[in-house]
Amino acid sequence: MAACARPLISSIESSPGTRYVVEGTKIVVERPLMRQTIENVTVGRTPIRETSGDYPLALLAALVLATPAWSLKRRSKVLAATVGLLILTQFLSLLINIEYTKLWPTRSAAGIVVSTDYSKAKMILFDWLYAFSEFMGRGFFALLLYFGAIALVWGRPERRRLDATVGRNMPCPCGSGLKAKRCCGG
Repeated sequence: MAACARPLISSIESSPGTRYVVEGTKIVVERPLMRQTIENVTVGRTPIRETSGDYPLALLAALVLATPAWSLKRRSKVLAATVGLLILTQFLSLLINIEYTKLWPTRSAAGIVVSTDYSKAKMILFDWLYAFSEFMGRGFFALLLYFGAIALVWGRPERRRLDATVGRNMPCPCGSGLKAKRCCGG
């Protein structure tokens, strides 16, 4: 996740000299708080994300692989598409965490330091977004993607070859109720 975010730091981060560090399962941001002298810079370290409790990928994979009546090919296609979307939701959650930690006031030796782009309305918005993505979003996004995938492929029979005994104008053996030429034989 940090490797994906590294090229975007210049557009995400407004304070120069900010570094993102991965320490085990934590992503930590180091932001310069204030300059006391030219050589001495006070740096604030704020943990952005603890990834050891992340389980949405395992949850999503278990749900897709355990879905009955799907072939291995359909399961792999659904898993690939939903994992890609899940990575996007995790990246969005990381961006929300970055903005949230930028807005939060930090304590330093000189007192409380507030970001230059701080506003009360922005802080309230990102406080709600942060709370949702951290506390509810971890499993919610995986379930939402899984149920969305079910809704997209629900009721669609997988195409298969028809036996030679099934005529084009006979009902399709997949049970769709359509003629074979309009369904699996088409």
